[in-house]
Amino acid sequence: MFGRNSFIDGIKSALAAAGCDMDTFRSWQKMYEKVNRKKKDEEEKYVRCRNMIMCVKADGEKMEEMLTADTPPDSGEFARLLKELKQLQGSFDHEFLVSREDHEFHSTYDTIIRLGIKALETPEQSLLLQSEIENLLELLKENLEKKKPDILALTFYYQVGTEKNLASMSPADKLARIERAYEKEFKGPVIRLLAEGIRRADDIIAQSEQKADRASSRKAEAVEILAGKSPDEIFDRMMKEE
Repeated sequence: MFGRNSFIDGIKSALAAAGCDMDTFRSWQKMYEKVNRKKKDEEEKYVRCRNMIMCVKADGEKMEEMLTADTPPDSGEFARLLKELKQLQGSFDHEFLVSREDHEFHSTYDTIIRLGIKALETPEQSLLLQSEIENLLELLKENLEKKKPDILALTFYYQVGTEKNLASMSPADKLARIERAYEKEFKGPVIRLLAEGIRRADDIIAQSEQKADRASSRKAEAVEILAGKSPDEIFDRMMKEE
């Protein structure tokens, strides 16, 4: 899975043949390999946290239904749901879902756990528990509606930044932060290098057609992979191929 990317190797050879700055490319490739190794873990973490939130939502909806029913809740089933909520606590923290720094969410969650099964003993406490569960469900809805981050951008961001830097931001600002870092620090440098390589490759091929000697032909063949392409087209293929 983490073997050599033959397309990237071909681009690297072509850029070298075109006389481009290979230090820039080697630095980019080193970061690419790190991002490529870790992107699956980031994707799985996001999916896992979202699934845990869906479990919390399902339990909360059952509890709300029991509290608003015409008959008293089954204390055994209600206790089981509370126990499951306690077990799930902390399993769903993710800056693009439920932030660790979301004090309103975690305070509401803690209150539900603290009130517990004893809240069913009095109408006042039962009503308070119902209100807290309704608040939790509304907060869950808001978190589940958040836009999923681009996993490549997120993976790259965690190589140069931390969750702590994102914690105080709004959901939109978090997305903008990781996308800006990805475009400026990861994609931008190699796009500029590819653009230069393509221009040089086009010149080399045009010159080889005029000279028609063996050395010129070999150099033209070495850069051919760049010819007639756009930087974005090459970049997208480099990121997709394993």
